Amino acid sequence: MLRIGIIGSGFGSYGLMPAFRTVKGCTVVALCGSKREQMMRYFKSIGFTNLYADWRAMLEREKLDAIAIAVTPDAQYEITKAAIAKGLHVFAEKPLAATLAQAKELVSLAEKKKIVHGIDFLFPEIAEWRAVKNMIDDGTFGKLRHLSVHWDFLSYDIKNKQSSWKTSAKEGGGALAFYFSHGLHYLEHFAGNIKNMKCLFSHNEESPNGADVGADLLLSFENGITGTAHVCCNSHGLTRHQLIFYCEKSVIVLENGEGIVDGFTVVVHTTDGMRKISVKKDKDRKGEGERVKIVRKLAERFVEACSTKKQMTPSFREGLRVQELIETCHRSPLPAE
Repeated sequence: MLRIGIIGSGFGSYGLMPAFRTVKGCTVVALCGSKREQMMRYFKSIGFTNLYADWRAMLEREKLDAIAIAVTPDAQYEITKAAIAKGLHVFAEKPLAATLAQAKELVSLAEKKKIVHGIDFLFPEIAEWRAVKNMIDDGTFGKLRHLSVHWDFLSYDIKNKQSSWKTSAKEGGGALAFYFSHGLHYLEHFAGNIKNMKCLFSHNEESPNGADVGADLLLSFENGITGTAHVCCNSHGLTRHQLIFYCEKSVIVLENGEGIVDGFTVVVHTTDGMRKISVKKDKDRKGEGERVKIVRKLAERFVEACSTKKQMTPSFREGLRVQELIETCHRSPLPAE
């Protein structure tokens, strides 16, 4: 039985905890986080009492095999280094670290220590996304020629004028590094390795710490596919997450107007008209947040990898690749005028 500790009182408590607690072959033995009232009510309701305020104390006192982390990128770097030194397997959040140098160091340490490492890139695990990926890989509508992404929403921090690391570029925040770290991963998931890209950043005084609130990318992939991507976390009134796949014989539209992982639809447009593709939905469990069922899939893969001592994907390697792409974007800006 894999003994795991969770670090993080936000998504750690309402995302990672319910996901890992329901995975066979795994037991959550401790959680570290600030003892906020909402979190304490939740743990009281499930009868969980082994809580820490200091992650160092948790790593020192508990007999753990692995940890799952949901903290800031800088803190994740520090915690992960300490866990690897103890030989613990690590399931991390994205972005992997605040800088490219930190991400490289974590990959090197993890591979030298031969620990299992995973990272929470959840979108490709969603049922509708898997269906589109299968159509692309099988060539159902011919080869993919162009991919376009439109992701608009109003972030909680900007809406509530809340100063946090998510609105600080130096700490790994901003529309590109924090939110579109997912996008940089799934662009390559669908279309292969990115060869070249240029990025136009947008800023707004509504972002408390001045991080970018938008990014527009021009992309070319090694296999000849082209792409564009737009993300904006300062969108008042417009909420959408849309991917458009231009194939030889059709256009596939994967989109969602609400939520994070729920509500996606798949529509195929051909010269004969359009049709909605029926996809069996991912199952919810009563009382869980919408992301839990998707994180559970990655948690199951992580636990399986730990038991077999075989590396899972997505791993720190994918996290490092995204960090490299973030760095490339910052080195290859398009002029604002």
